[in-house]
Amino acid sequence: MTYDEAYRALPMDGTEKLPIRWDLSQVQDTDEVLAARRSLVFLYWQGSQTDWTPIIPIGRFLYTDDLYQLVFAPFADVTNNEDPATGPLWVKTMGVEKVGADRATVTFCTDTGYWRRAGDEPQVRKDRAIVESYEMHYVQAGDGERRWLADRHFAIDLKRGPKYGAECTKWARHQP
Repeated sequence: MTYDEAYRALPMDGTEKLPIRWDLSQVQDTDEVLAARRSLVFLYWQGSQTDWTPIIPIGRFLYTDDLYQLVFAPFADVTNNEDPATGPLWVKTMGVEKVGADRATVTFCTDTGYWRRAGDEPQVRKDRAIVESYEMHYVQAGDGERRWLADRHFAIDLKRGPKYGAECTKWARHQP
């Protein structure tokens, strides 16, 4: 699989059980933002499936090797995720912080109000506005090209929450 094939395999607008709606109005969709968006899609897509074997290998093209080996490789053979999640997601790019010549942190507001595990009651989450971030590194990838790859994911970004939290909470009020 090539990087372009991996990118095309990602359901950037979600799936039938996992629709993803993007608000890209606040931040330009630069290479590092697009790479972070791919990483976000990968995580939620993986969590929505029961068989991870066709999904996990795509992570090699989205994450640094260290992160992939630590977080994803151990689950490459999972075929029975008994607790997949479903529901629509709304995602807004909130900001990009350059943290070095080849590093950036991309922050999103994710409305998870209707995102739930299969066994959960179908109700709107109270804490639905999630400020999450991806630390992106511009590195030489496996194909010899320099690419933006995620090296960390802050599922609930406590550092950037104070900056973006109120705006995210106000925005995250979507209806399916």
